[in-house]
Amino acid sequence: MAAGGPSASGEGATPVDVLLLFPDDWAAYSPTLLRLTQRLSRSFKVRAHIMDTGRVDNSLLDPALFRRIEVPARMAKLLKMLRLYRPFRTLALARSARRELAPSTRIIAIDADGAAASRLLGSDFHFLSLEVGRHPVLRRLIDRHALSVTIQSPERLDYLLGDQLASRLPVFYIQNAPDAPATVPVARHVAAPAHPRLIYLGHVMPLHGLVPMLELLRAWPEASLTLQGIQTRQGLDLMHGRYQDLLDANRLIIGKDYVPEEAITTFLSGFDIGLCFYELGKHQADFNYQSSPAGKMFNYFAAGLPVIASDLIGLRPVSLHHAGIQVQSHDARTLLAAGHAIMANYATYSEGASRAAIHYDFQSSAERLLAFLRANAVRP
Repeated sequence: MAAGGPSASGEGATPVDVLLLFPDDWAAYSPTLLRLTQRLSRSFKVRAHIMDTGRVDNSLLDPALFRRIEVPARMAKLLKMLRLYRPFRTLALARSARRELAPSTRIIAIDADGAAASRLLGSDFHFLSLEVGRHPVLRRLIDRHALSVTIQSPERLDYLLGDQLASRLPVFYIQNAPDAPATVPVARHVAAPAHPRLIYLGHVMPLHGLVPMLELLRAWPEASLTLQGIQTRQGLDLMHGRYQDLLDANRLIIGKDYVPEEAITTFLSGFDIGLCFYELGKHQADFNYQSSPAGKMFNYFAAGLPVIASDLIGLRPVSLHHAGIQVQSHDARTLLAAGHAIMANYATYSEGASRAAIHYDFQSSAERLLAFLRANAVRP
């Protein structure tokens, strides 16, 4: 770590056209950030400043587009214990971005701490919401300093800002979805395969439905399940403690390699059904979880994969586009019935997934925001 504070990897300090301020440390696994940064780079000189505590391997990201603010894991843990990490990362983002700021630079501030960092720089901002929650000063910051708001859905906008404030700002809806493929993979199987290949893409942890997925696998002896994404100690201990038999039988596969954003659709094309569950427990009343438009769901759509999903607001596209089945219960019998129903009518559900991919296409949604950025400079 540099003597003056956290180190920022990357070269040069030339002002850029667009700065993105991302306060979390999992940039490599934030599809919207990755896609938006890449799309912006086609029209602007752009840099995303991101936190990096070593929890995931952000070094895989292009240093020309992403500047990593490296914080030792022990330091981050201590700051969190002292409840100082959030103000620390806000200051770190502002300090890192200051060198690349010019009067004409547009700032895209991500979530509350990105907005606060922008204000430390004395700049107004275009607000990008990836997580929604109650923040004591966020509404005031947006009311006074936001030039636009980009968010996933009207429900999340209403929760975050309310009708009155939202009506005064340009609003852009961009789901956590990839570009729709040029060739849509419809009806991938004429008949159900003898050994269905299930896939989960995301954080491998109990909160994200790990136990229901493993119980489904145990109840479906012909199936296999690949868990691809960020592995957690809690998840690994659970699998090796209670489900070692599935690992030994090679029916449960823990993906170890990082799949780059541009390769995800091709990777998913090797599977049959995508899984998307949330076991909310104490988070049952958390609107961020209830309304979360899971990126994994949209990635499944892009690959033409039908989805078995929890019955949550944010996962309603599964039912809306007949792209799979939402379940009200996570017991193995219910999940197995959903899996059998999908495999028995695979073409219909695969076509629904492909229609959903076109409906939520990132390129067409993001282009409206990019056109706005091109036409509107930052307020003095």
